[in-house]
Amino acid sequence: MLLPITNLIHLVFEAYYLVLLVRVVMSWMRLPSHNPVMAAIGPLVYGLTEPLLRPIRNLLRPYQGGMPIDVSPLLLMLALGLAQGFILRLVSGL
Repeated sequence: MLLPITNLIHLVFEAYYLVLLVRVVMSWMRLPSHNPVMAAIGPLVYGLTEPLLRPIRNLLRPYQGGMPIDVSPLLLMLALGLAQGFILRLVSGL
Protein backbone atom coordinates (compact mmCIF):
# COMPACT_ATOMS: atom_id res chain seq x y z
CA MET A 1 0.00 0.00 0.00
CA LEU A 2 2.79 2.47 0.82
CA LEU A 3 4.80 1.88 -2.34
CA PRO A 4 2.34 3.69 -4.66
CA ILE A 5 2.10 6.61 -2.23
CA THR A 6 5.87 6.98 -1.87
CA ASN A 7 6.28 6.67 -5.64
CA LEU A 8 3.73 9.45 -6.14
CA ILE A 9 5.56 11.65 -3.62
CA HIS A 10 8.85 11.04 -5.44
CA LEU A 11 7.20 11.80 -8.78
CA VAL A 12 5.71 15.09 -7.58
CA PHE A 13 8.99 16.29 -6.10
CA GLU A 14 11.02 15.20 -9.14
CA ALA A 15 8.59 17.00 -11.46
CA TYR A 16 8.95 20.18 -9.40
CA TYR A 17 12.75 19.86 -9.41
CA LEU A 18 12.57 19.64 -13.21
CA VAL A 19 10.34 22.73 -13.45
CA LEU A 20 12.74 24.59 -11.17
CA LEU A 21 15.69 23.55 -13.33
CA VAL A 22 13.86 24.78 -16.44
CA ARG A 23 13.30 28.10 -14.65
CA VAL A 24 17.02 28.42 -13.91
CA VAL A 25 18.03 27.59 -17.48
CA MET A 26 15.45 30.02 -18.86
CA SER A 27 16.88 32.77 -16.67
CA TRP A 28 20.37 32.07 -18.01
CA MET A 29 19.18 32.15 -21.62
CA ARG A 30 17.32 35.45 -21.20
CA LEU A 31 14.83 34.67 -23.94
CA PRO A 32 12.62 37.58 -24.98
CA SER A 33 8.96 37.26 -24.02
CA HIS A 34 7.89 37.05 -27.68
CA ASN A 35 10.08 33.95 -28.21
CA PRO A 36 7.78 30.96 -28.99
CA VAL A 37 9.36 28.77 -26.29
CA MET A 38 9.09 31.48 -23.67
CA ALA A 39 5.54 32.30 -24.68
CA ALA A 40 4.54 28.63 -24.47
CA ILE A 41 6.11 27.48 -21.21
CA GLY A 42 7.35 30.65 -19.54
CA PRO A 43 4.12 31.63 -17.77
CA LEU A 44 3.58 28.08 -16.51
CA VAL A 45 7.14 27.71 -15.22
CA TYR A 46 7.16 31.12 -13.57
CA GLY A 47 3.70 30.58 -12.12
CA LEU A 48 4.77 27.30 -10.51
CA THR A 49 8.11 28.49 -9.16
CA GLU A 50 7.74 32.14 -8.23
CA PRO A 51 5.43 31.62 -5.21
CA LEU A 52 8.16 29.57 -3.51
CA LEU A 53 11.16 31.54 -4.77
CA ARG A 54 9.88 35.03 -3.89
CA PRO A 55 9.83 34.52 -0.08
CA ILE A 56 13.36 33.07 -0.19
CA ARG A 57 14.59 36.06 -2.19
CA ASN A 58 12.92 38.42 0.27
CA LEU A 59 14.72 36.70 3.16
CA LEU A 60 18.07 36.82 1.34
CA ARG A 61 17.85 40.42 0.12
CA PRO A 62 19.50 41.99 3.21
CA TYR A 63 22.41 39.53 3.04
CA GLN A 64 23.15 39.49 -0.69
CA GLY A 65 24.80 42.89 -0.85
CA GLY A 66 24.37 43.28 -4.61
CA MET A 67 25.51 39.75 -5.42
CA PRO A 68 24.61 39.10 -9.08
CA ILE A 69 23.84 35.40 -8.57
CA ASP A 70 20.39 34.33 -7.40
CA VAL A 71 20.89 31.44 -4.96
CA SER A 72 17.19 31.12 -4.12
CA PRO A 73 16.67 28.14 -6.49
CA LEU A 74 19.49 26.27 -4.78
CA LEU A 75 18.06 26.97 -1.34
CA LEU A 76 14.61 25.95 -2.55
CA MET A 77 16.00 22.65 -3.84
CA LEU A 78 17.62 22.00 -0.46
CA ALA A 79 14.39 22.86 1.36
CA LEU A 80 12.37 20.64 -0.98
CA GLY A 81 14.79 17.77 -0.35
CA LEU A 82 14.29 18.15 3.38
CA ALA A 83 10.52 18.38 2.97
CA GLN A 84 10.48 15.31 0.75
CA GLY A 85 12.49 13.31 3.28
CA PHE A 86 10.22 14.45 6.10
CA ILE A 87 7.05 13.57 4.18
CA LEU A 88 8.38 10.17 3.16
CA ARG A 89 9.40 9.42 6.74
CA LEU A 90 5.99 10.52 7.94
CA VAL A 91 4.19 8.34 5.38
CA SER A 92 6.40 5.35 6.14
CA GLY A 93 5.53 5.65 9.82
CA LEU A 94 1.82 5.24 9.13
